[in-house]
Amino acid sequence: MNPNISHRQKLVFVHNPKTAGISFRKWLGIDGPVNHGVPTVNVPREIWNAYTVVVTVREPIDRALSCYRFMTHESYKGIFKKVYTGMGDWDPLMFFTTIISEQVFVLAGQYKYTEHLQSNKRPDFLFKFENMNTEKLAERLNITSPFPRENVGRNRGFVPLSEELYLSLVDHFKVDYLLFGYKPKPYRDYMREQEKIAA
Repeated sequence: MNPNISHRQKLVFVHNPKTAGISFRKWLGIDGPVNHGVPTVNVPREIWNAYTVVVTVREPIDRALSCYRFMTHESYKGIFKKVYTGMGDWDPLMFFTTIISEQVFVLAGQYKYTEHLQSNKRPDFLFKFENMNTEKLAERLNITSPFPRENVGRNRGFVPLSEELYLSLVDHFKVDYLLFGYKPKPYRDYMREQEKIAA
């Protein structure tokens, strides 16, 4: 059974990678293994239709770079470190080319986490990572503790993207940009912002 389903709370938390999922799990009281499966293959249709569904999305390139920093960092001990033993030394081109082509769920389009192909129901709560306001969800679920904000500020190193790679990532996530109201920035503007954040 999907550990992100809470029958007690009648809740489905869809854990879209690199969008504050660990913080949400802690806040919602979800224990057990981390599960990043998309709802269509991971949540029974009847539960998707009946329970409160919660999903978070994030600016697509920011999410991709957060994934790169996390999975290539020396502290990463996840399953992909065993699959790709040299991953810690990969440059961005090698990482994104390999992961996007060979591990389709790691950086799947976020829209796949917000839909169930056997249902017309949309998520009850669709948060944006950049400006989450969880008050209404806390009220519905009777949660009184503040949102924990785990891992804030730990993942901000500069990632040297070429313009060609940046544009290919924008293209890869074009549906996310269209559906969630994000707008890709010009390459030079994005890289300048990344430098400021890393500093």
